[in-house]
Amino acid sequence: MRIFFNLLVLLLPILTSAQPGMPNNPTPINGLVGLLAAAGVTYGLSEYARKQRKKKD
Repeated sequence: MRIFFNLLVLLLPILTSAQPGMPNNPTPINGLVGLLAAAGVTYGLSEYARKQRKKKD
């Protein structure tokens, strides 16, 4: 079952590709990825600060 799940996770993006082959004008990745990265950094820093405060107590 675990092997099936791993294969599914690895092969699903290939099977669900919206553009077959290499597109001439690839879609740029812009605003949304930046927002997700900023949210991840913010969450990581808040967790780090929380653990540091907990360690002091």
